[in-house]
Amino acid sequence: MAKLIGISQILFFCSALFLFSPSVFAQTPPTPQSSIAEEQDYAFAYGLYKDGLFQQAVEQFNQFLAKYSSSLKYPDALFLKTECLFQQAQWEEAAKGFAEFVNRFPTSNLADNAYFRLGDTYGKMERNQDAVRAYKSVLDLYDESDLAGEAAYWIGETYVKSQEYDNAIKYYTLAFENYPHNRLRDYALYSVAWTYQRKGEYAKGAEAYRKVIAEFPQSPLTAQSKVRIGECYYYLKEYRRAIDELTASKPTIQAPEQRGEADYLIAESYYHLNEFGKARTQYQEFLASYPEHALSREVIYALGWTLLKQEEFAAAAESFHRLVDGTDALAHSALYRRGVAEKLGGNRQTAFQTFTQIFTSQPQGEFADNALFDAGVIHFEEKRFADAYALFSRIIAGYKPSDVLPDSYQMAGECLVAKGDIEQARGMFESAISHPLASFEVKVVSQYQIGWCLFKTGKLKEAAAQFSKFLETYPQHPRAAEARYWLAEAEYQGGNYRASLRQYQAIADKQGHARREEGMYGAGWSQFKLKEYGKAILAFERLVAAYPNGKFSFDGRLRLGDSYFFQKDYKKAGGVYRTVVRLFPKNEGADYASYQLAQTHFRSNEFDQAAQQFSLLIATYPSSSLADDAQYALGWIPFQRKQYQPAIKEFQEVLANYPESELAAKAQYSIGDAYYNMQQYAPAERSYREVVTRYPRSAHLLDAMTGIQYCLVAQGKQDEALAVIDTYIRENPNTSVSEQLSLRKGDLLYGQKQYDAAVGQYRAFADRYPQSAQRATALYWMGKSLAALNRLTEAAAAYEQAATAPRATPKITSGALMEAVQLYTQLRNYEQAYGLIAKAEKDLAGTEWASEIAYLKGLLFFENGALPEAKSQYEAVIARFGSTPQADKARVGLVRIHLRNKDLAAGQAMAQKVATSRIDEIGAEAQYLNGVIFMENKDWRNAETSFLRMRYVFPSHEAWLAKAYLSLGQTYEAMNNPPKAKDAYQNVLKLQKEGETVTEASRRLKNLERP
Repeated sequence: MAKLIGISQILFFCSALFLFSPSVFAQTPPTPQSSIAEEQDYAFAYGLYKDGLFQQAVEQFNQFLAKYSSSLKYPDALFLKTECLFQQAQWEEAAKGFAEFVNRFPTSNLADNAYFRLGDTYGKMERNQDAVRAYKSVLDLYDESDLAGEAAYWIGETYVKSQEYDNAIKYYTLAFENYPHNRLRDYALYSVAWTYQRKGEYAKGAEAYRKVIAEFPQSPLTAQSKVRIGECYYYLKEYRRAIDELTASKPTIQAPEQRGEADYLIAESYYHLNEFGKARTQYQEFLASYPEHALSREVIYALGWTLLKQEEFAAAAESFHRLVDGTDALAHSALYRRGVAEKLGGNRQTAFQTFTQIFTSQPQGEFADNALFDAGVIHFEEKRFADAYALFSRIIAGYKPSDVLPDSYQMAGECLVAKGDIEQARGMFESAISHPLASFEVKVVSQYQIGWCLFKTGKLKEAAAQFSKFLETYPQHPRAAEARYWLAEAEYQGGNYRASLRQYQAIADKQGHARREEGMYGAGWSQFKLKEYGKAILAFERLVAAYPNGKFSFDGRLRLGDSYFFQKDYKKAGGVYRTVVRLFPKNEGADYASYQLAQTHFRSNEFDQAAQQFSLLIATYPSSSLADDAQYALGWIPFQRKQYQPAIKEFQEVLANYPESELAAKAQYSIGDAYYNMQQYAPAERSYREVVTRYPRSAHLLDAMTGIQYCLVAQGKQDEALAVIDTYIRENPNTSVSEQLSLRKGDLLYGQKQYDAAVGQYRAFADRYPQSAQRATALYWMGKSLAALNRLTEAAAAYEQAATAPRATPKITSGALMEAVQLYTQLRNYEQAYGLIAKAEKDLAGTEWASEIAYLKGLLFFENGALPEAKSQYEAVIARFGSTPQADKARVGLVRIHLRNKDLAAGQAMAQKVATSRIDEIGAEAQYLNGVIFMENKDWRNAETSFLRMRYVFPSHEAWLAKAYLSLGQTYEAMNNPPKAKDAYQNVLKLQKEGETVTEASRRLKNLERP
């Protein structure tokens, strides 16, 4: 709505010629001291002043003041000279003159006028505080002056200029209430009302306007007050009351200008009540009644808006068009609104031309940026994204600030998304959301789009965080449903299946959710990925039940079958796959269901049914990508049943029918394995060589090379077996597997217990491939080979090299460090062992090998005789790794310490606890030590039982079983039972061929056999 006329436009006399009291400058008879010349000079200057010839008057008054400094008219002349300066807008000189006057002539009958005029002058100079002080001097010093009331009024006006509205109201009220003869009383009261209105206190304003009407019914401000009452209710949004007040007052308002304002406010009120028909009628009547009214152009503009609201776009465009030829700001605005009306009316090209006219003819106009934006939107809607982006970019580059700048960032981002430039699009959306003028909807859309851009660029973690933030900020927004879906997708694709499950489930549980079907499907997949197959089964069953013919009806059933399959419920899985094949025989993926059905038979050991199903798949879906897998499975089934000849036949079908399949190499290799298992080493060798020749890039190449070597060894061709790898590398110098083959040669030598040769091969590998990721592995096995040769110092050094080799895997590093520690401990090189333990503790902290390192540290203390430190370390291992095998090894270590310290009871209890809780080597050692403690106590019967228990509980742990037999023999000797002792020692010799245990058993057996 247009602003109506304010008080400053009503007060027409504010800067008029000062109206002095008639008696102030009345002609007086010449005094005895005056001369005729003095009187004439004064009269001349005064006459010039009255005629408005202020410059000449100043000159004459200056001459008078210079000539007649003792004249009784001197004060009058000084005042009038200063008034002339005021009238010429010479504010600085005028201020000096009035200030001089009140200082020199405070008792003059013009002093109140001088203070008053000083206030006026300071006001013109915008020295508001000085102006207030000058006006207040009139109130304080000349309260009975006719100017006192006016001074109070102008104090109020000055405070308004400084926006000190409460003080303004105070002095307006003073001017009205305390000075009944003040000629500005009606203006003062009107100004009280107007100031309340300006402060936004519209109810108080309306009340004050009513008082103007009551107190001053004949004032020219009365009619204006009636209009203002309506305006106050309008701003209070009490539109119905505004209409009633203005309608009631209109008959008493005579002036066309004010009647027009009343009609305009009535029309605006109808508009805001959404009574557009009445508003339209009122606007049209206004234009008919007041064609020359100051508000007529505003009314034409408002009529256009009303027609837009009524969706009469052509009429709205016509109304706006009536204003476009003007030169005011409204013409520019109307041209833009015409374009909006044209666009809404479907005249997109006409609208585009109008918008283009705006930003080309007035590029800095108020609506140039809006026109650019709307033109860009038209291009965008026509999918002319590059053209749209160019227009939005113009706003971004050249219109700051702009109310459509955040929208332009957003739309530029949308254009970039459409063009596939997702990363740059995200930057635009981020600019949109951070702009202080961004609307709620721009923030919502842009925050959502930032998440979507992150998702599309694979920044899944950031996308999930963004969508989570969106849901926290706008949980009830319509886009929240989509945001939750994409949050679930981001979590799923990022591998955070537990998190994705929560989001999918939230969608699935909400009836009517646009993505409910996807949510149910995603929940099933998430549970499948979490290997919670039972829950996945329920999820997919619910999906199929809720949407039997939905977009996931096929895949949902297929994944239901997979869930049963991975739960190893092959019968139910087979039933589901069978249903899928029957219901969806032509669907892409039906071949997979058929293949999986065959797999359920295979996993159920129903080999004949499996073979039939694989054959059916090949016949039904001959072009399937799984046909070669099915054919290979037809060979694998008899292979698993050791029916090697039929297996070879089926594998040959793979080679014949699917020569380009990645399974061809595997089939060829499997033919070799079949011949090998039939001990037909020559054809097996040929088959393996076919793999090497025909499939040199196959993953089976290395295994085929190994197969060739085994075949040659089986045929007694040891040297030829060793030469296979060298020959291949020589003939294929650029092969990508030369490193692995060289390493395999070392492995072959190690496996044949040719440890010296293995050491040479591993060392040669380490020297030849210093940057290889396998170098650490070669050094590790070199250490193994040296240890087998009892070259323990060299072995320990090799392990150290392996542990520190670049690119060594954590498994090799840990294994090598532990082997080195054990060797140095065995060699009693405790200092070196401690150094490696410290390194291992640092390098392997937090890994799966930390517990073993901690145990080895305790063992090192024990072997070095530092029993208190060993005890503390073992206890620390138990406390930190209580449920691990290393904790039980530490308990066994404590048993040995108890044995050393003769704390047999404590050792016994701990040994029995470990022995009865494990069936591995740790348990075997604990069981052996349990028997040793009984021996220490000379409890021969329990010692016998404990050692015999080894035979039945730990039969596979031969090293400890041999020790147990040796101790059992010693127990029988103590029990004076030589025959049983001999049997025990003979059992040692049956288990082992060499070592300290064998030596001791042999010695004792010979002693018993002596006569």
